[in-house]
Amino acid sequence: MIFVFTVLIFTTVFGQEKEVICDCPKTPFAGTKADTTFHLSSGRTIVLCSYKHPERKPATYSEFVLAVCGQDTIIDFWGAVWTCRLRVTNDTLFVDQLQNLPTGANFSYRETVWTTEKIYFSGQRVVRKMLVNRQIRKYTQAEILLVIKSYESATPGFHSSKMEIANRLFIASISGNKKARQYFKELETKVGTLDGAFAEEYNDLTAMLALWDKAE
Repeated sequence: MIFVFTVLIFTTVFGQEKEVICDCPKTPFAGTKADTTFHLSSGRTIVLCSYKHPERKPATYSEFVLAVCGQDTIIDFWGAVWTCRLRVTNDTLFVDQLQNLPTGANFSYRETVWTTEKIYFSGQRVVRKMLVNRQIRKYTQAEILLVIKSYESATPGFHSSKMEIANRLFIASISGNKKARQYFKELETKVGTLDGAFAEEYNDLTAMLALWDKAE
C-alpha cells in the first residue's frame, strides 16, 4: 500500500514537472502571456504571444511573437500585415503565411499559402528556413491573355479595379509570361502614381515577385 502511494506521489510530481507553463519575454511587440504552446518531438517548446483569430478554422494569427520556452529573447515578431497558420510536424514548427490571391475560377480570390517558414533546432540553436510555395496555381495562356488585355485597355487614374489588375499581373508574371511581368513593373506609368493602401499593396506584390525570383 505504501509502495502504491509513493508511486502515485512520484507520478503526480513528475506530471507537474512535465506541464511546464511558459510565457514570452517582455517586448514592445506583444504581451507576455502565451496564447498558444507548440510542443516539438525534440522536447523543445515554442510559445506564441499576441493575437489569435479563433473564429477561423483552423485558427490564424497576426501581430505575434514566437519564443523558445525558457529563453529571454524572442525568435521573431510577425507584424499586423501577416496572417499565418501554424502547425507542428515532429520536430519542426511550420509557419504558413497566407495571402489572398486571384487564383480561383474567373480570377476569384483564394486564401493561398504564399510562404512556409520551418523553425526547428540544431543542438541549442534555432534554425529558420523560408520556402516559397511554388505550387500556387498558375494561369493558363487564355487567362494570361485576358489579364494583358485588361491592362492594355485600362485608363489613367487609379481605383480598386486597377489593383485587381496588378494582382492578376503578379500571378501572370509568376506563371512565366514576360509581357505580364513588364506590365506589372510599369503599372504606375500606365494608371498613375499609387499612394496609401494601394502603394503598400503594390510594394508588397513587388517584394513577393522578387522573393519568387530569388527562390528559383
